[in-house]
Amino acid sequence: MAPNSRPYLPLFMTVVFPATVILGGSYIAGKFIETRDRPQMSVTGIGETKVAVEPDVAQITLGVQTGRQTTAPKAMEVLKASMDDTLAALRKAGIEDKDIQTSNLSLYPASDWVDGEQVPKGYEASQNVTVTVREIANVGSIISTATEAGVNQVSNVQFMVEDVAALRSQSRAEALARAREEAKKLAAELSRPLGDLIGFSEDISPYTMTSYGKGGGYGGGGGEEMPVPAGQQEYTVRVYLTYRLR
Repeated sequence: MAPNSRPYLPLFMTVVFPATVILGGSYIAGKFIETRDRPQMSVTGIGETKVAVEPDVAQITLGVQTGRQTTAPKAMEVLKASMDDTLAALRKAGIEDKDIQTSNLSLYPASDWVDGEQVPKGYEASQNVTVTVREIANVGSIISTATEAGVNQVSNVQFMVEDVAALRSQSRAEALARAREEAKKLAAELSRPLGDLIGFSEDISPYTMTSYGKGGGYGGGGGEEMPVPAGQQEYTVRVYLTYRLR
């Protein structure tokens, strides 16, 4: 019977050997799953501080629009004359060149619609300058001076605090304390001790804007000085502290 049993040996080995490999692979995969790192829980506390301060600088957008002129060169000529007068008046009022910046300069064709057709009617030009006023009390007089010199558009006035970094630094300590306290409360509610600090960020709300309309039309204003109260600006400083939970 010994000679007849030999053909079964290779068959037995073929079946058993792959089974061993499969079992070994499952064991390795199981060990890999068991040793993977699990993500740690964390909490973020937010601290907020609000502070109201008086603004110390203002920005005004002043504009000149020519109305319709016969040609493009004529429109630019009219615009230049008005802007030269405006800039001279601003300098005389104490505004330095560094505080006057062009924010828009445009030249475009004008036209009317007649019987369904567009009819050319010359050209219009306009220019806007952003003026920084460092004496808040002078905002109204600067606007009046500009309109008397030829400005016919005043789009807005923005009051702000120039040194926002110093304001943020003053308010940060209180906001940090509030953020830490909130993180502790969150950890306590989750019944977990607070761990290491792993994240920090902060932001400060932008200044608010006060709009001041001078009206439409072409032809400068002049007249009495407009009252432009600055009021107070409220800034909100926020900090975000992220902690691991143990």
